Amino acid sequence: MIRLEGITKFYMDKGGIGKGNRVYALKDLNQEFSDGKIYAVFGNSGCGKTTLANVISGYSTPDSGHVYYDGSLVKRENSVRIVFQDPYTSLNGSKDVAWHMETTARINGMNPEKIWNTYENLGFFRSDYENRMVWTLSGGELQILSFTIAFAQKPRCIVLDEPFSYLDTMTINRVMNLMRNTKDKILYIYMDNDMNRCGYISDDILIMDGGSIIEQGQTDTVIMHPEKEFTKGIIRNIPDIRKRIE
Repeated sequence: MIRLEGITKFYMDKGGIGKGNRVYALKDLNQEFSDGKIYAVFGNSGCGKTTLANVISGYSTPDSGHVYYDGSLVKRENSVRIVFQDPYTSLNGSKDVAWHMETTARINGMNPEKIWNTYENLGFFRSDYENRMVWTLSGGELQILSFTIAFAQKPRCIVLDEPFSYLDTMTINRVMNLMRNTKDKILYIYMDNDMNRCGYISDDILIMDGGSIIEQGQTDTVIMHPEKEFTKGIIRNIPDIRKRIE
């Protein structure tokens, strides 16, 4: 379980009328993410999703508040992994795919064959990719490689920050089915600005706006009976919400 208590993160405005003022990316967030579930965090660009992802995964330190990992302020080794929207954040463009697989296996004391198995189960065959240089991969191929590396390490939690924005529907379905089938072992916190994908994958959904969580609950309940006007407006403008991405 991951628990957020009073998480606040701000930046200083460096230009314009508000120069020198605090700009809040996160405002006093309190939230629990329980094991055995897939959570979706929906919000438009600039709402604070990426900052939240970085704080949960430990890439960024909040200005106030605490993140508890199974009741501890100390994040244990391999407890949380993050999959970024920009895969180059975690991949080395000058290396090939095989190097990434072998390096991940060596660092984590794993059999590289297990990582390749995950990769191939998602539709990406070793014979086609092992000698491909990362810089030659498409955006979707990079995102799959990033996800595979994070998943193969079997962390307690994977945070996904708009991780599938370049993928086709068939590949998204493969990844999301894998997530569903492993949520009893891995807590997933999935962030996206696409309500269909959020609704399709999640058990619970959180709606963010302006650095705050303005609505949350069981996904079907929030989608069918939203309380906030912001949420109602989003759903009203997505007429195929019940079809999700199928």
